[in-house]
Amino acid sequence: MASCPACGRNVAVARAECLYCGAPLESAPQATPTNPAPSAAAPLPSQRVLVLLDLDGTEASKLAETLALSSYEATLLARRGGLHLVRVLDPADAAAEAERLRARGAPPWLVPEAEVRTPPLLCLAGERRGAQLVLRTAQARVTLARGDALLVVRGSITREYQPTAERRRIATARLEGGYRVQVHRRAEARALEIDALNFELGFAQSGSARLEIEAWLDAVAGDAPRDDGFSRLGPVLGLSAAAGSLAAATRSGAGENRPVVLDNLAQFRFYSGCLAAVRRRREAQGTPGF
Repeated sequence: MASCPACGRNVAVARAECLYCGAPLESAPQATPTNPAPSAAAPLPSQRVLVLLDLDGTEASKLAETLALSSYEATLLARRGGLHLVRVLDPADAAAEAERLRARGAPPWLVPEAEVRTPPLLCLAGERRGAQLVLRTAQARVTLARGDALLVVRGSITREYQPTAERRRIATARLEGGYRVQVHRRAEARALEIDALNFELGFAQSGSARLEIEAWLDAVAGDAPRDDGFSRLGPVLGLSAAAGSLAAATRSGAGENRPVVLDNLAQFRFYSGCLAAVRRRREAQGTPGF
């Protein structure tokens, strides 16, 4: 089984697109004809458009008919609520799909994939100064004041070792899970991301980095909506940032026999980016809802 380069789920290589997110898949190597026929290049991630549906308040029967799902699948989606990724398409096909959904009474949100995948600013340290947070990133210091936050997204990160032929026995060592917070700002496209396990905050009155960060956000984020819906999604694991560095070291012969670590951080960032993109559009249109 091959895995999708976009969402990391297992897919059949015989398919042209990922069944889950619509990303184009690499087919198995084939002999190249002497005079290959011209073909349209697959759209790049920076050119693709996400077709998203807000499932809150949607009836399962209507959802099953609109998305051609079984009654069971539609019931689970309607119960979960929130945003649902319908397709990832090039702009023309996304517009056509949007028209189809509107005709069925399910108006979607169209969001450029590049906007959702904008890399966040990882915060390394910070402190609270009254009604402001002063955060240090790798690039500069950032001040977050009351009213700056558009949306706060929180989620637990799953981490585990990649199974291999050599590691068939039951693993006794478990990796500590992570906890991430993204603060999307009104005036900036890049979110501020805090990794509770790797964030220097000095003296914590609560004795817990996670609880201290939550207290900071309560004081500074104000009435900005909070989202914890990521916990209701099944984890989609991919190579962690450390695993990518390890893979490079292994190719050079320096990291052999080390276990590869997988996590769902990319899934969390994609989820958070989708929420923020739709939230910005709701505010611009004055549309009620999350």
